[in-house]
Amino acid sequence: MSGREMDAVVERASAQLDLLDGALSALQAVRAEAASEDGRVRVEVDGNGSPTGLWLSDSLQDLDAAVLARTIAHTAHLAAAAATEERNRITSELFDTFDAR
Repeated sequence: MSGREMDAVVERASAQLDLLDGALSALQAVRAEAASEDGRVRVEVDGNGSPTGLWLSDSLQDLDAAVLARTIAHTAHLAAAAATEERNRITSELFDTFDAR
């Protein structure tokens, strides 16, 4: 292998490493948020779907505790699904970039 060919291999590997670093940073930055249909519950999750924030409206006194629990769980599920969708978009974009090279 000539020096020029070796330089090309190193350059390609370096470019791919930069792509991987960028994708990793993007994955670590993923956040998603969802609100209940009535807007009284809002949940934020990280890229793994773990809750990072919960906001409850002051107007929840009329809700049964079981209904509130289901609403929170459903809203958290919606936020986690949005985070998963964003993670899938990032990884698909990365794989498409590698396939194109």
